[in-house]
Amino acid sequence: MTVLKENGNLSPNKKQVCYHLLVWSVFIVYELLCIAASVGLNGHYTHYFVYYLLYIGLFYFNAHVILNYSFHRSGKPYLIATLLILAEIIVFGALKVILDSVLQGGYNPSLHATMFTRAYLLSNLFRLIFFIGFSIAYWALLYVTHLRDQARQLEIEQLKQRNLNLELTNQYISMENAYLQNQISPHILFNSLNFIYYAVYQLSDRAGKGIMLLSELLRYSITAGNEKDKKVSLATEVKQVQNLIELDRLRFRDKRYLSYHQKGTLNELSILPLALLTMVENMIKHGECGEPDHPAVAELVIHENHLSFKTVNKKRPAVHPSTGIGLVNLRKRLNNIYPGQYELVIRENDEDYFAELIIQL
Repeated sequence: MTVLKENGNLSPNKKQVCYHLLVWSVFIVYELLCIAASVGLNGHYTHYFVYYLLYIGLFYFNAHVILNYSFHRSGKPYLIATLLILAEIIVFGALKVILDSVLQGGYNPSLHATMFTRAYLLSNLFRLIFFIGFSIAYWALLYVTHLRDQARQLEIEQLKQRNLNLELTNQYISMENAYLQNQISPHILFNSLNFIYYAVYQLSDRAGKGIMLLSELLRYSITAGNEKDKKVSLATEVKQVQNLIELDRLRFRDKRYLSYHQKGTLNELSILPLALLTMVENMIKHGECGEPDHPAVAELVIHENHLSFKTVNKKRPAVHPSTGIGLVNLRKRLNNIYPGQYELVIRENDEDYFAELIIQL
């Protein structure tokens, strides 16, 4: 009984079995009809069944064992195939002789005398060669089909890769266009801030200074990291930290108690942009910086190529719970630039919040 898939089609193995059974059935019926029409069927039908099993076994053994081994696993396929086919002929020829003897009723001197005549040996040899040749043609057809399928699969993979490259190119062009478009908006913004600065500065030195600091911070946050190594000088980052602290003091009319301390020289060290700035922004946003007895502190320590940046602040009762997305994004960016070379430590209790970034620059 044929097993069907859910869609009603035969599975590949079932199809192949059906095709092979059909071909062998047609071949055997054709041969038996030819024999019956020419000399008549003298043997019992079980004898023909056994003989055809022998030859069909020879067919598949030669194709799937002898030829597969010779051409896929040996270093000299043609020589190995020739030797193995000769050995195969001898073995299957001996099996044919044994079958003839058994099916004819066992040992019979007169029968054995006629079995080893030239005509008998040649007829069996030609029969074996016929099925082996048939098997070689079958194996060659499978091999050519396999090569065709491989070529088709390779062509499909090449088309997929070509489409992928085209898609990546289109994405790159889109990103480049978006980047160029995004440069227009900051340009307009900075020009507007410059105009507002010059318009306000004469009226309020404090407001004008605040606009100038804001403009510098915005420009830095947008343009920082455009260099090839995605880093900025440590001195530039520290300058923006100081600008952010100064802007916060201006905002609250100096009623803010936060300080920045530095130990060591910056030299020509570089750092991931906005790394220190993010930590200070987090301290200002979520910390209580208005108590003189409990000031917020940011401290940078440089020793050779070792950087330690700490922020400590009193916790402020949150009107809205913090998402912590700034520090989460910072950790992801640090993983990309300093894999295995940094440590970001966060500690807190009921009153205080402590963060420390350690980087081997």
